[in-house]
Amino acid sequence: MSEIKMPAWYDCLKKAIQKNRRDAHNRYIQLATLSETGKPRVRMVVFRGFSETTSALFIITDSRSRKVQELKSCSEVEVGWYFTQSREQFRLQCVATLHTSESDRGAHRDRIWRALSDSARAQFFWKEPGAPLGVGSELNVSANPPDTFVVVELAPDHVDHLILAKRQLRTISTLTEVGWQEMPVNP
Repeated sequence: MSEIKMPAWYDCLKKAIQKNRRDAHNRYIQLATLSETGKPRVRMVVFRGFSETTSALFIITDSRSRKVQELKSCSEVEVGWYFTQSREQFRLQCVATLHTSESDRGAHRDRIWRALSDSARAQFFWKEPGAPLGVGSELNVSANPPDTFVVVELAPDHVDHLILAKRQLRTISTLTEVGWQEMPVNP
């Protein structure tokens, strides 16, 4: 089996994660979606890793959250990620794919579920997100991922990488029919 060649921005992103790993806040990314009425929504989410075969990233969410409906309505999103130590910004335009209990057959969901802490797993058994306090019922806790656990795969097709260190550099990478095309641009 031949090794998959990843785009240059992917290697830069992995290096930035490695350089900035001591600061836990660097695991948080901003996810921009559109509401069903076309209004922008930005939220902080936790980066849960990369695909083993592509340059896609993973986050998780609750199937009952507003975010899931927004992603079903419009799967095009943007991720913003800033690394404080290396002073790098990545903006990734992505297509989101929802991996639910019905669609995934366990592959991504089971792997990511096993990697979660007990407290991270517990939130998927809470009452419905956004419901008034005291309304709704909690789910029974189990060792397996509940139907409420959704893995969101974010597949980039456009990446803007900006380095704000002493020598400022910016590269735009775009996925085309023939692969990733990169263009250095003025910061």
